[in-house]
Formats: sequence, structure tokens, C-alpha cells
Amino acid sequence: MKKRLAGSYTIEAAFVMALVLWAVLFSVQAAYRLRDETVGAMALQGASEYLRHGEEITEEAAAAYAERLAGRPFSWSGYKFIIEEKRTALMGRSVSASGKGGTWSLLIRQNEYDPENFLRMCSLLNQEE
Repeated sequence: MKKRLAGSYTIEAAFVMALVLWAVLFSVQAAYRLRDETVGAMALQGASEYLRHGEEITEEAAAAYAERLAGRPFSWSGYKFIIEEKRTALMGRSVSASGKGGTWSLLIRQNEYDPENFLRMCSLLNQEE
């Protein structure tokens, strides 16, 4: 013989299943948003390092490199990367990179990669008088 459940059990089960599916939906959306923020940050950092270390790299090439690295995000329509190189008499060359997409934004500022100058400064500290 087949047993039948009362109607209230099936309605409660449907309600619980809907709550579980909503929780899964929000978890997946949060994971996609976190993935998009991480990918955008890594692409921006990579492009700023690319410009900072490269001697003959242009700002446009670095921004195109960031867009190529980032790809297409899942949570919003796209990324917007702006990478600028600035020269000052006191600090030398510096790279300023900013990225935006959806609710995410990031700004990175770094000085020029100059290992020779760094080694000179370190050897200056180690010199005996």
C-alpha cells in the first residue's frame, strides 16, 4: 500500500527547498563577485608591474595587458583600467594604476623598479668610515 503525506508537509518542503535554493543562489553570486574583484586586482597589479619594470612599455600597452588578463567579469559588464606614468624630480618615475568595475575599485601607486639604486643605498649603509 502506498502512504500519502498530508498536504502541509509538501508545502513546507517546497518552502524549505525554496529557501535552500535562494541560499545557494546568493552564495554563487557572492563567489562570482569575489572572483571578479580578485581577477581585477591581479590584472591591475600585473599591468602596473609590467609598466614599472618595462623600459619601452607604453601606458596604453599596459592598460591593454590588464584588460587581456582580466577577461570578462561575471558580476558586471566590464572592467575599466587607467594606468599612468608620472615623473618627478624628487621621487623619479612612479606608476599610478586604477581599476573600476561594478561596485569594485582599486588604486595602486608604485615607484619605479630600480634595483641598482637600491643596492647603492644598501652599500652606503654598510660602508665603514
